[in-house]
Amino acid sequence: MAELASGVIDWAGQLEQHKPWLRRVLRCRIGNRHEVDDLMQEIALAVFRQNAKPADPGRVAPWLYRLAIRQVINFHRRKGRKSTALPMPDLEVADPTGEPLDWLLTSETKTAMQTAIRRLPIRDREILMLKYTEDWSYRQLASHLGVKEKTIEYRLLKARQRLRSLILSQVGVPTI
Repeated sequence: MAELASGVIDWAGQLEQHKPWLRRVLRCRIGNRHEVDDLMQEIALAVFRQNAKPADPGRVAPWLYRLAIRQVINFHRRKGRKSTALPMPDLEVADPTGEPLDWLLTSETKTAMQTAIRRLPIRDREILMLKYTEDWSYRQLASHLGVKEKTIEYRLLKARQRLRSLILSQVGVPTI
């Protein structure tokens, strides 16, 4: 924990520590990299302006998560519209160097995956991104999002089912 000896939280250290996953959460909800940068600055300003802190210094991550979500809501209100997130660049499937058929299958898979991820509800997209791009455990997800591990387990199960259903519907396979 980045805390000073007097119990005061080192916000600069906390923001730096939590920056990667906060950016991923914002990217899932906003999509535009430049707007994500602006929101990260607004989060930092909000933390320092309010000089606020969570009731429990050990729960800084969930507090920052809620602050980030509030900033996203304010962003959408300012924009006056709902925004759909763009596909994340780190989800791209590497192009094969082999056969043309392999290249075609990989290209179709990549397109189907990106389209399905874009169509997922924001909450599902967010938890899948944190789980599979950050490689977080259920415990880490629960800690950062401020919920129980069972809740994370259930949300991931439902998100994977929705993603699977969307992908199968795109390729014409009936879902059960």
